[in-house]
Formats: sequence, C-alpha cells, structure tokens
Amino acid sequence: MKRIIITTIALMLYATSFAQLGELLNFNSGGMVNVNWNISKPTGNTKDFIQNTSFTGISIDYRHCYKYNIVIGARTGWNRLYENKGLTNIENGQTSVYNRLENKINAFPILLAVDYMVDSDKFIPYAGLGIGGYFINSSVSTNTGTESTNSFHFGVSPEVGITIPFIISNFGLNLSTRYNFALKTSKTDNFTWFDFNIGLSFMY
Repeated sequence: MKRIIITTIALMLYATSFAQLGELLNFNSGGMVNVNWNISKPTGNTKDFIQNTSFTGISIDYRHCYKYNIVIGARTGWNRLYENKGLTNIENGQTSVYNRLENKINAFPILLAVDYMVDSDKFIPYAGLGIGGYFINSSVSTNTGTESTNSFHFGVSPEVGITIPFIISNFGLNLSTRYNFALKTSKTDNFTWFDFNIGLSFMY
C-alpha cells in the first residue's frame, strides 16, 4: 500500500511538472525576466582602445509575450572594459614608466528589444534586436591625471539565445550572445563589442 501511494504521488508530480512546462512554453501570454552575467569581448575601434576581454558586466532583460511568438521588452545593464597599458623600462639602473597607463569604458545600454521565439517542447530558442541608447563613459589615466569623456550614442544590438526551463519551477537557464554597436558621435568614435551571457530566467 505504501509503495502504491509513493508511486501515485511520483506520477502526479511528473505529470504536473510537464503540464507546467507546457504552459511556460505557451508564447501567447505571460512574460520573462532574465538576469545575466556578461562576458564582453571588444571589437573594431574599441579593441584598439581596450584589448582585454571583460568578465565584469550584468544585464537585465524584460520580455512580454505578444502574439505569433513575438516578444516585446526592454534591456538595460552595465559593461565595464578595462586595460592597464602601463609598461616599465629599466635604463641606466633607473625605472621609467610610459605615460599612458589605464584605459576604461563603462557602458550603460537602455534598449527596446523585439524577439522572435521558436516553438519547442523542451526549450525556448530566440533571436531578436535591441534598439535604443548607450550612455558611455570612457577614460584614459596617465601619471599626470585622468581624462574622461561622457557620451550618449544611438545603437543597435542583435541577439540570439536559448532559455532552458527547469522542469519543476518557473525558473530556467538563459544562454545568449549579442553584438553591441553604439554609433559614433561628434565627440567620440563608435563602440562595438560582443557579449556572451549566462543567467537566470523567471517565466510567468
């Protein structure tokens, strides 16, 4: 009798979990919130300024399911790129330090995002585009001080990713990559970099 009760409860939990998963994969209602850790790789002119890959970044995405698998939402976050370019030469027993020491970029995107989610029974692949603004602070620090520039850029950010729901909860694992392109302004050049993201999704 005890074995029958345990088996019955297990089967009910199993059926309930897959029913819940089916509801989570219904794109015509509800939405999703992602909190991601960003690994950023500079490209183009940005790579000339800072070559190092950054492991300091976070993004928060909100997506609301509309219809026909189209998801509309917004994205914000923070990316920090940094490189210490200081070099030391030893000449005649004395140490001299090159004038250029540190380059930094702090970027804060505020984007409207439109995605298309592909139907699937086990996970949620998606592809989309973010459009909006990037507030960017770039600075060069030398042994005589720091020169800093604040600029606001119009930009776009295509993205592809996949969300893998956890079977017995409304949470899931999110994996994605996106390209950030902040157009140049009258004061600064354009900024470009890739984000490779891993995070936690909450679906409702």
